[in-house]
Formats: sequence, structure tokens, C-alpha cells
Amino acid sequence: MAFTAMLLAIAACLAPLFLVSAMPSFEGVTSWSSMNSLVPGMTHLQGLGPIASEHEGSLFPFYMSIAAPRGLPGNVTVYRNKSPPLYYIHQNQLWHYHNDSTILPINVHNSTAGLPLQLIAEQKPGGVPGGRWRWQGTMLFYENGPQNNQGLFYSCQDVNGLNGLFLFLQCSPPPAGCTPFTIHSFSSNRLTEG
Repeated sequence: MAFTAMLLAIAACLAPLFLVSAMPSFEGVTSWSSMNSLVPGMTHLQGLGPIASEHEGSLFPFYMSIAAPRGLPGNVTVYRNKSPPLYYIHQNQLWHYHNDSTILPINVHNSTAGLPLQLIAEQKPGGVPGGRWRWQGTMLFYENGPQNNQGLFYSCQDVNGLNGLFLFLQCSPPPAGCTPFTIHSFSSNRLTEG
């Protein structure tokens, strides 16, 4: 009896050494090394256009970014950014991911002074009703009803002289002083449906 008790005591001490320790995980996440492990489909959005191709040798590409201090609402714009923000599409809404407690919707608003629709990062979803974001290949598209921007965005100054990103829902010549861009996700982790 004493021998059996001793064997059980030794087995109880050694058992944890032979068991695999558990590691916390989230649904669908298989690696902690991925930057988008908590939100599937998160990606940087790169702007391609005439200005971007003129400066191919530059260190940093053009990225869709927010013209405000990190994590705060502001105009969406395109500029060379060595630390570009992350975005994802969920339920047809484009979202800017800053951190787990700050995720801002990218809303499309009617603008003034002859400019097309403007992209703005805000605290709550809003803007023009009925809009929907989607991917077509690597290219970001915005559509509202039967119309879409054909993947074309314009970097312009607004009426206050601030840079912003704009779009048309019908074929139109670029506004004066604006630069056309297409916005792309080249991430292999991006999902087509959010």
C-alpha cells in the first residue's frame, strides 16, 4: 500500500512535465507573429498614382492615412508614411484600426466648393447613406446603389486648405489641383469579405 501511494505521489509530481501547456488563442488565429492576428483582413492601404510613380526611388510609398494625431478623427488623405495605419472592411464599412480601444469608421461625406465626396475618419458611422466598401482584386472600391468610384480617388485640398481624399460616383475629370490615386492592399492576409 505504501509503495502504491509513493508511485501515485511521484506520478502526480511528474505529470505536469509530460503535459503540453495551454496557450490562449482567438478564433481563426494560428500565429502570434502576424500583425493582423486580432482582426482578420487588416492591411495597410497603398496609394498608386502619377506622383507615386514619379518618385519610385523614395524610401516610403504613399499610404492612405489620417491627417490628425494618431488615433483621432480627421481627414483621410494620402502621403508618404513610414508608419502607415491599418484598415479593414467589415459589413461593407471601411474601418481604421488604431488599437483595440480606438477603431474609427471611414465615412463618405458630401463636400462643398465643387469637390467630390470626401473621406473622413470619425467617431461613429455616418456620412452619405447607402454606401458600401469592397475589394476588386487588390483595389479598394466605394459604391452607392448602382454607381461606384471605379477605384479612383483624388488627393485635393479642401476649402480650408487641408489635404483630403475625395471620390466621384460617376466618371468625371479630376478637379483642378487634385492628384488621382488608386488605393490598394497588397497584403496576402486580407480577406475579401469582412
